[in-house]
Amino acid sequence: MNLWSLKNKSVLIVDDYDKMRLLIREMLMPLGPAKVAMARNGKEAIELLEGNAFDIVLCDYKLGNGRDGQQVLEEARHRNLLSHAAIFFIVTTENASKMVMGAIDHLPDDYISKPFTQSQIQTRLEKASRRKAKLEEIAEAVNAKNFSKALNICDQKLREETYGLIEVQKIKGDLLCKLGRLDEAERYYIDLLKDRDIPWVRLALGKVYFQKQNYAEAEVQFELLINENPAYIHALDWLADTLEVQGQLERSQHMLERAIDLSPKSPVRQRKLGAIAFRNGAYDIAEEAYGNAILTGRNSCFGNLADAAGLTRSLINQDKIKEAFESIENIKQDFKNNPDAQLYIALSKSILYRETNDLDECGKNLDIVFKNLNKRAGALHPETALEIAQTCLTLDNHELTNKIIKQLVNDHSENEKLLDQVRQLYEKAGKLDEANDIIQSTRQEIVKINNEGVKMVQDGKLEQSINFFIQAAKGMPNNATINFNAAYSMIRQMKRTREMGKYFSLCQKLMEQGHKVDPNNQKYFQLLKLTEELSNETT
Repeated sequence: MNLWSLKNKSVLIVDDYDKMRLLIREMLMPLGPAKVAMARNGKEAIELLEGNAFDIVLCDYKLGNGRDGQQVLEEARHRNLLSHAAIFFIVTTENASKMVMGAIDHLPDDYISKPFTQSQIQTRLEKASRRKAKLEEIAEAVNAKNFSKALNICDQKLREETYGLIEVQKIKGDLLCKLGRLDEAERYYIDLLKDRDIPWVRLALGKVYFQKQNYAEAEVQFELLINENPAYIHALDWLADTLEVQGQLERSQHMLERAIDLSPKSPVRQRKLGAIAFRNGAYDIAEEAYGNAILTGRNSCFGNLADAAGLTRSLINQDKIKEAFESIENIKQDFKNNPDAQLYIALSKSILYRETNDLDECGKNLDIVFKNLNKRAGALHPETALEIAQTCLTLDNHELTNKIIKQLVNDHSENEKLLDQVRQLYEKAGKLDEANDIIQSTRQEIVKINNEGVKMVQDGKLEQSINFFIQAAKGMPNNATINFNAAYSMIRQMKRTREMGKYFSLCQKLMEQGHKVDPNNQKYFQLLKLTEELSNETT
């Protein structure tokens, strides 16, 4: 008999109750795991995940103060602390639908309710492990970012077997999208839908249409899904995005409200609702959403104190000046250990004083904003940069305004929607020509930088071009073209020297950063193909 076991597997058990951790460990020991580590809270869990490669994580939902199990999962996925082959179970005593939906929203491999028996946990883990084992070759290729190889393995498995391969079908579609082969992905999903209407396939097809900017067809697919599955959260999210990009803001807001009613613990979703509701003039809804974004983001890797500015603006637009001051004080208390707290407290105060026309206090807080900016690493959120620029304009400080806007254009020179917001900001101050001059001159500088670096590549000065583009990327971390050109220089050098170790991981990081900024830029997919070819040549 082929008995399943945990031989050579490492397990992490996360629970704030000492006896429960020990009980789960005892349940697993007969299966012979190579290693069992235990964490009392979310902080310890993340620290252990940072330093170890775990095959299985069993994480309780409620972990006392700090991160909960859902937030451990989302951070582990977001930061790539888990391999694609790893198994993550959320353990919960909660039967409330919103708790369960919150977990499902962040895609654990399974969830199991307490109390459970030794037989139950072993059976569930065996089922998940056998399912993952079928995907082991694919997972290895995906972990190595060799997506073409992973796609070939998917096709091979789909030819060899005819049942139990839904996960392979899903991965194949995702890989076609990752490789930018959207027309193939569209045909693939349409073929799958010929036999029967499968919700995940229709969702994926809608996402492909969205990526192809065929928003009308994307809307149709998401609407069909929601009509059949009213609680399909991801369909609601994608329909909200599709409606927003088409200017249907009220309907977009309604879809986000429906999604939040089902799964309220997402700071990203709450933030989106806050922004849409504010644009719709629904300031009371924006206030609640931004407040929830701050609350749910407190222990989440997706939390962002820029939400404090949104909350302040929402309160001001309802003439809730006292409440605005109170919200700022709450941030001061609740986020006192957050390195960005002083920046966003001062920014919120500057907005408040700006709107109440107390320009002296506004200026004092703006000084604090810039002191904190000078100490801070990393790019500003665009909405934060626009708020600072608006305050600078109000105070007639054109030098600081132009400095902030120049950096914003540096980082997002191809984002026409954002550049239109810049123009609108200056137009309100009667300085539209100045905005156009900054945008044009900054773009010209970027072109000059790119041309200079590209010429170095063409002249064979690859090391020089690499150093040049790395420095440029540090100054413009959100400029997709700069990131892609830096990666291309590294690929050329690795191809010439046949040495991968020095640049490969940095090259991939720059590619992913550029792709994150501009997901539809075809340069990413060209570079992806080159890195895969390079990897295959040197192995």
